[in-house]
Amino acid sequence: MDVVKIAGAALGLLCMPGCAIVSDLGATGLAENIEDNAATLNEAHTRAMTAIIAVNVLRARDRWPTNYTTLSGIKSNPTLSLNGSASLGPLGLGNAPMPFSGSSASISRNESANAEYSVNPFSNNDRTQGLLKPIQPDMLQSYWLAGWPRETLMWLFVDAVTFAGESQPWYIDGDEFSTAPSASDAANLKRYVAIINAAKRGEVDFGPMPAPTLDQRNCTPYDPVYLRETLGGGSPIDGGRGGGGNMADTIRTVEGLTGRQLILTEGDRTIPAGEAVIAPDRFNRRLLLCDPVGAAWGFMDARTGAPLASIRTRSFDDMIYFLGETLRNGTDESPTVAGNVILFQTYPERAERAFAVRVEHADRVYFIAPQMLDDGSGGPKDVTGNVLSLLNQLYLLAQSDEFLRAPDSRIR
Repeated sequence: MDVVKIAGAALGLLCMPGCAIVSDLGATGLAENIEDNAATLNEAHTRAMTAIIAVNVLRARDRWPTNYTTLSGIKSNPTLSLNGSASLGPLGLGNAPMPFSGSSASISRNESANAEYSVNPFSNNDRTQGLLKPIQPDMLQSYWLAGWPRETLMWLFVDAVTFAGESQPWYIDGDEFSTAPSASDAANLKRYVAIINAAKRGEVDFGPMPAPTLDQRNCTPYDPVYLRETLGGGSPIDGGRGGGGNMADTIRTVEGLTGRQLILTEGDRTIPAGEAVIAPDRFNRRLLLCDPVGAAWGFMDARTGAPLASIRTRSFDDMIYFLGETLRNGTDESPTVAGNVILFQTYPERAERAFAVRVEHADRVYFIAPQMLDDGSGGPKDVTGNVLSLLNQLYLLAQSDEFLRAPDSRIR
């Protein structure tokens, strides 16, 4: 029986080193492992998203079809296993002081982590079709108020500009950066750059444009008697009493057929010369048929609030194609300068620069730098880092329910 007790005690001593190794992990060690894993997986996710964006810019440059995928959050499943073994030698009668001197024991700990993630085409999810829809101007305003560089926002977000006092928009599609832009592109580019520079000085704000007056909406009088007696329904001026139809349906019919909007307004509106005069109702109101108007966004003088230009926003995919156009009009050594910045630049070799991403396209390797270069010479600045950061955020937002989309961004 004593021999059994001695053997049991010896086995217990052999196990103690194993227990000590496991306990060394502790709460602090576990926290450090989690911290390291989280930082590593975050870096992997960011690099993957940036690479998807960079490759699509290069595909757009070469007029290849763009293709986007969703990348789920990467998670790690750490496992820890402990293995131990012992071999006991025979108990020698003449070796009582050290009866287990011929024995041995070993213990090992194995730690591993298996990363899990999924990559799926964007088309698998209906909400991701927002990549092809104009981005809500509210989103541009949010970045504007957050203090993002104005040149980055105005080049990336704005697809078309209608300058104050003009009816035709100017489309920013990359042709203005060609070696021989048209006269109109050159003139409009100069005006747009002037607005960008004024915005950088705090002299221009971005937001909802002031609503146009009735005189600016090309209004013409509409006879309520004609509306009531010819189209049916009660007169909107007498509260709907009269005819036998539904006045709301009648108004919708008129607006649908004409593409304009019926407005009941007070009679103090200036009546243009030659316009038919229809007597107001007892509340001094007149019925007018006017051009429709929606929420318009644009740039205004920060001091006076005077409109400078209204805008139409791009979709995410259009941002990618626009950057591809800027690469097509330049080279690796001489990229296109938009205003006084380089929106996107690639390098054929790493050299001594720090890089945000390395991608392969058409059997070539490209390096994209993350930093903004400014040597103080007054030359163009490389804002590729800002552009990649903005696109990364928009790309992530496009994969969530909170992504803001513009239901209707036509220039009014």
